[in-house]
Amino acid sequence: MSTSASVGVHVHRQPVRFGDCDPAGIVYYPRFLHFFHEAMETWFHEKLDYPYEEVILGQKIGFPSVHCEADFRIPCGLGEVLAVELRVTKIGRSSIHFDYRVRTFGEPASPLRLRGATVCVVMDLNPESATFRRPLPIPEGLRARIEGFMAAGEPPA
Repeated sequence: MSTSASVGVHVHRQPVRFGDCDPAGIVYYPRFLHFFHEAMETWFHEKLDYPYEEVILGQKIGFPSVHCEADFRIPCGLGEVLAVELRVTKIGRSSIHFDYRVRTFGEPASPLRLRGATVCVVMDLNPESATFRRPLPIPEGLRARIEGFMAAGEPPA
């Protein structure tokens, strides 16, 4: 069963540093995929109360992207601070669909700078498992936290 909704929003603060930019001082486009991933990592900790490193190292579950897209509207440059807004738009048996919107941090009404999306698959990272590097069903505890975020913006108690 899949759920489609998008109520919860996680905002990741992302300063634009020298190493993020091309010679023109504009964020080099592949860096946004890295920013999306950083937003996902902080979402695990801040909104799901589930540290990303515990999921990766402790449970040996990964979340590789299997689809990425981005539409660039307004260039972002060196010294700016961006708000990378993460929303979960769909949760499948073993996939999570994320929507990202990038604006100027601290200015919620600022124009949309970029919109992106990724689809991540839950993957077994245990090399001793018969399903190593294959998709896994989303663990029920994690699914409940994600669904809670989608419905109310916070994980269930």
